[in-house]
Formats: sequence, structure tokens, C-alpha cells
Amino acid sequence: MPFKVAVIYYSHHGLLVTLANIIAAGARKVPGAEVRVYRVKDPVRGDDPQYFEDGVLDAEPITEQAILEADAIIAGAPGRQGGMCGEMRLFLDTWAKHQTEQKVGFGALKGKVGSAFTSVGGHGRGFGGHEAILQSFHATFLQHGMIVVGNPPSSIMDDTMMASPFGVVMAGKEDTTNQPTLSAPEVKLAYSMGGWTAQISRMLHDADMDKRDTNMTFAASSPIAIDRSGRSNIDSISLAASCPQ
Repeated sequence: MPFKVAVIYYSHHGLLVTLANIIAAGARKVPGAEVRVYRVKDPVRGDDPQYFEDGVLDAEPITEQAILEADAIIAGAPGRQGGMCGEMRLFLDTWAKHQTEQKVGFGALKGKVGSAFTSVGGHGRGFGGHEAILQSFHATFLQHGMIVVGNPPSSIMDDTMMASPFGVVMAGKEDTTNQPTLSAPEVKLAYSMGGWTAQISRMLHDADMDKRDTNMTFAASSPIAIDRSGRSNIDSISLAASCPQ
């Protein structure tokens, strides 16, 4: 069955555009994957081409509808002084409405697969902090009940600078044109993570796991009480659960 993978990046100088496209290529190798690359629109500069390097604006802006339709979301943004760039953080914060029960769309991201990539180093951006950035993405995914996927151990990691199980990192090494270049191991790892993320998403999608509901609820009229001896009334509370076969 077909399933959708959204690869989303924010980039000003185009540092992550190539990385996003390689990850997308890896995801496309999985049968049934419908993969599209999107960009986060700059909240201040908009789409004014004078502020962006060639290629940055080629991808279409990410939309709420694309997020909701995706079975897997692979998001990436550059690091700035050891943290995630503000533009991507602002975008992720727009997902907060899906955490509020009183708002339309509550729980809409639950069960989707989430994966992350970043770049660190380079002029004016500071160095290091890549795993903290990736884990910041993960924290957002987990807040919405998403399933986090990273890089499983592989021999590729032995030769990849800043290789991490948390996601893909572009080291930011610059060539004579001041543009970062990807090493061969970085390309292989990015391609591999795209394929692995899509594979996990496919398994969940085919198993219809995105529609699962454990129905695990405590009776609202039966609060858990613990006396001074440490004994509780939990055994008397009805706990109903049904798991997909």
C-alpha cells in the first residue's frame, strides 16, 4: 500500500538542500513510498530570492495539510551556536495545537514516524551540539506521540564524521567556494537513514498501526488511593485494553 514521507528542511544558504534530497532518495527506494521534499518558509524574509542561495526556494513550502497526510516526517535544520535554528523551532511550535484536546486536530500526529537531520559548523554558526539538536527534534516528536527513528548501527558510521544514532549530521566542512560538501560516508548514511525511516513507516502503515487504539482507560469515578501502608485500590479499578492482533 502507498504511504507518504515528507522530508522538510529549513535552509538560508542551501547547506541542507542536498542532504534533504539524498535522504529523500533513500526513502524512495522503499516500495510504496511517496516522497516529497518541502521547505519551511522563512517567517521574516518570506520567499524573497535575494536572501537565499540558489536551490533553496525550489522546494514548495510545507503546509499543514502535507503534515497531516504524511505517514513519516523527516525534518532538518542547521545548528546555530549549539542549538536548533529559530526558524525551525518556530515552525515546530505551530504543532502545539495538536496537543490540546479542546482544539480541532488533537492527536493528529500520533503514530507518525519522525526522524531528523542537521548540520553544524561553518562561518558564524558555532561548532558541535549536533546530538542536542537532533534530540530536540525527537523531544518534539515524542510530545505528539510520534515514533522516533534514527540510524541503526552500521559499518558506515565508522567512517562518518559526527556519526550518531540520533540522526544524520552534515559536518559543515567547507570547500574553496565556502560551501559545505558532503563526504562519501555522509552521503551513504543519509541515504541509509531515509530508507530505514521509510521502511519503518511502511511496516506501521501496512499493519494499519496508525489507526490503533488501545482503549486503555481508568474509570474516572475510581481514583487511585494509596493508604499509609502503601497499599492501593488499583486492583479494584477496571482496566480495559484491546491490542491489534
